[in-house]
Amino acid sequence: MKITKVLAGTVCGVILAASAMSCHHKSDDDTLEYMDGSLSYDLPVYMEAGTSIDLVPTGVTYGDDAKLPGIFWYTSENTTKDTTRLAGDPASITGKFTLKIDEDFVGKLVVTCSAFADGYYLRTQSITTNVINEKSSLVLPDTIETYPVFTDDRDGRTYKYTSINGLDWFSRNLSYSGGFPALGTELLRSLFGTFYTWDEARTACPDGWRLPGADDWKSLATGLGANVSDNHGTFKDIAGRLMTDAYFNSEQLWEFNAKVKVTGDCGFDALPTGYANIDGAASSFSDFTRYAVYWTAEEADEEQAYYRYLYVASPDMNIATGHKKSFAAPVRCVRESL
Repeated sequence: MKITKVLAGTVCGVILAASAMSCHHKSDDDTLEYMDGSLSYDLPVYMEAGTSIDLVPTGVTYGDDAKLPGIFWYTSENTTKDTTRLAGDPASITGKFTLKIDEDFVGKLVVTCSAFADGYYLRTQSITTNVINEKSSLVLPDTIETYPVFTDDRDGRTYKYTSINGLDWFSRNLSYSGGFPALGTELLRSLFGTFYTWDEARTACPDGWRLPGADDWKSLATGLGANVSDNHGTFKDIAGRLMTDAYFNSEQLWEFNAKVKVTGDCGFDALPTGYANIDGAASSFSDFTRYAVYWTAEEADEEQAYYRYLYVASPDMNIATGHKKSFAAPVRCVRESL
C-alpha cells in the first residue's frame, strides 16, 4: 500500500505526550521560568484523507498579567515550523493552525504544538491521528475479490459473502445504520461495521438474511470440521480458518500467536473489531485487535443473549453472554445458500 506525504497541516487524535506545569515560578537555575496552565487543543481520533481541521491552542499564559505566548506547529510529515502567533499578541490572534490531509495519505500522523516566550521554557504537546481512506486503509487478502457480492437495497452497501456447509455468510460485519459505528467513529462504519445491542441486532439484517441462530453457528463449525455436540459449547480448532490476515493502516490486525494459525481459507474473514459497552447514548469500545465478537439469535434469559467470539490467543470459537441492552457487538448475516 503506497503512503504519500501529507501537505502542511493534518491531524487528529490520541495524546502521545504533553507537558503540564500549573504554577508560575523560577526554574532551579533561576534563568528561565515556567508558563502557567496546560497546552491543549481538541482533535478527533480519526480523520479521513482529503479533509482538514482547524486546531486552536488554549490553556497557557505567562507573566503576572497572563499574556498569551507565541505558538508554532509542525507535523511528522512536515517538520518546518509554522508560527501562528507571537508572544504577547492580542487574544484575537488565536494561533490557529489548519491541518490539511492529502487525499492519498493514510496512516499515523503526529502534530506538535509549542508555546514560547522570551525567558520561559517551551510548553509542548504532541498528538497522533489515524488518517483513513475507505479504499486503502483496510487491506484484505486478494482472495476476497473472488467472492460473490450482495447489495443491500436499503442503503446500497455491498457485502462479499462465502458459502459454508449450505449457508451463505457475510464476509464483513453488517454496516447498516443504527447502533454505534465501530470505535464510535462514523468514518469506520464501512470498514468495521456497526455495533448493535441484541434488540437492534435481531432485525438488522437485510431481507432474505437473518441473525445467525445456534443451528447456524453449529453448521458453520461442522462445515469447518469441528466435532460439535453442544450448540452452546466451544467449537474447537476452527478460529484460524475464520480469521483473516488483514492490515489496518499498514498494521497487522491479528497479531501473531503460536497457538493460532491464521489461514482465512473459508472466506468468513473475521477481524478483531472488539465489542462495546453502552450507557444510554454513549458507548465505550474495548479489545480492538484482540477479539472478534458476533451476536447470535439465542437468548440465555430475559436479560442476556449469547454471542460467539474469537480471541487472538485461542484456536477455538468460544461462546459467552452479554446484556441485551448494554452490550453491543457486530453482526454477520446468514441465509440458506441459493
